[in-house]
Amino acid sequence: MKFLILIGIVFSVLTGCQTENINVQKEQENDNTEIWEIQISKPVFSSTDPQKCKVVNDRVAALIDSLKNDFKVQVKAYNQAFDTIPDAEPMRPLEMFVEDSVFMANSNYISLRLKVYISLGGANGETKYYALNYDLKNGKFLSKGDILDLKQANEINRVLKQEFKNPDECFSEQPTVNTCSALNFTGKKLCFTYGKYVLGAGACGDAIINVDCSKLNNCLLIK
Repeated sequence: MKFLILIGIVFSVLTGCQTENINVQKEQENDNTEIWEIQISKPVFSSTDPQKCKVVNDRVAALIDSLKNDFKVQVKAYNQAFDTIPDAEPMRPLEMFVEDSVFMANSNYISLRLKVYISLGGANGETKYYALNYDLKNGKFLSKGDILDLKQANEINRVLKQEFKNPDECFSEQPTVNTCSALNFTGKKLCFTYGKYVLGAGACGDAIINVDCSKLNNCLLIK
């Protein structure tokens, strides 16, 4: 059975007397059947201008719907395959979990990250990260190259290597801006997320590097 729950305002970021507040609410969706378990937490942005945040909300909804529909198709195919194998029992239910993190929501920018975990019957599920960064004033989504000057990749990579914490030396690779799975930002920090297997063996898990904006000031294209 599918449930949609809108949880009250999580936070409202005040950016000054002359600027507009961006409100953030959490929308929870549970869609559980015999063959799948889907749990989704996503942000819903709003302001006094109903159209201001619509493009971001639509992009988030479209991305999640696409991933969810693909997951359901694969789950159905997985279960149908077992119908041809005598005495075989598929794993049930298969899982899809979506978590969101909002890094910034003000009159200038929205920066959020979706963490999507999907299990399709293997020994381990797969986790992917999706960053959505939106420039409200100019009405455009930002790529890595819109946030950081990638012509200065060597300098960015130098700072990433300096800030990377690898005390157990589990990770075998050094982080770079190009291999970053998701890039987000707050007013003071840049958050570089590296998914499982990007920097080392699966047992190492994910890696997150938070860098003070001041350390990449000359490379930063957003202000």
